[in-house]
Amino acid sequence: MDTNVTESIVKGSWPPSSEGSNITSSQYLINLLNNMEKKSTVPINAYKEIVRYLLNQFNDLVYVDHELKTVEVKCRYGNPERTIAKLNGEDNIVLPLLTISQNSTIEANDRRKNAAILMQNSYWDEEKQRALRVVSFCDRPVTILYNINIWAKYMEDLDQLAQKIRLYFNPALTLNTKFSQDSQVFLDSETNNYSFALADREDRILRKSFTVSVQTYVRSPRYLITSTGQLESLNLDVEVY
Repeated sequence: MDTNVTESIVKGSWPPSSEGSNITSSQYLINLLNNMEKKSTVPINAYKEIVRYLLNQFNDLVYVDHELKTVEVKCRYGNPERTIAKLNGEDNIVLPLLTISQNSTIEANDRRKNAAILMQNSYWDEEKQRALRVVSFCDRPVTILYNINIWAKYMEDLDQLAQKIRLYFNPALTLNTKFSQDSQVFLDSETNNYSFALADREDRILRKSFTVSVQTYVRSPRYLITSTGQLESLNLDVEVY
């Protein structure tokens, strides 16, 4: 298939209608994409990038201790059960401590499309020195919930860190990763556990948990339109415009 025919696919005039066939170019591409996605794997890099961004944002927050010294607080990834296990089994964990864990993923119905929508872009191939056509389905809108936990021994320390976290959301934190530069992160709710105690320790551990929602999209696989009119997978790290 020559360049003109490849252009025709994108412009909506391919394949040419044969006698007794009403297939359109969009339906032709949708059929190809459906067949390709049956064999594709869902990329999880976007989830990792979100966690890395949140860890970077909340790592090294500072508070003033009872000696009026400024202290940096570390932020780690881990669900509450794992953190409790570590607090039970290790004596060298320094409190206060922040942890982030993924809660759940919710379908964002208010941002959802009611039908399959084709996205058509291009990217510059340095080796071939030309722009190549890229197609995909519209990215799927989701809201991903994360928990930000503060673990502390003293209420004063916990309150200082909680106030710092609240100030990040004014009204939202803008997610900035290689997969998204404009997704919004909102503070949804907070809960307290002021009498949390570990089984084998006399020290009381205070915990405050913030639930934040990331309004983003699960990125659909991108495919190149080849010179034969077929599709081939595209590395997700390339620059698409």
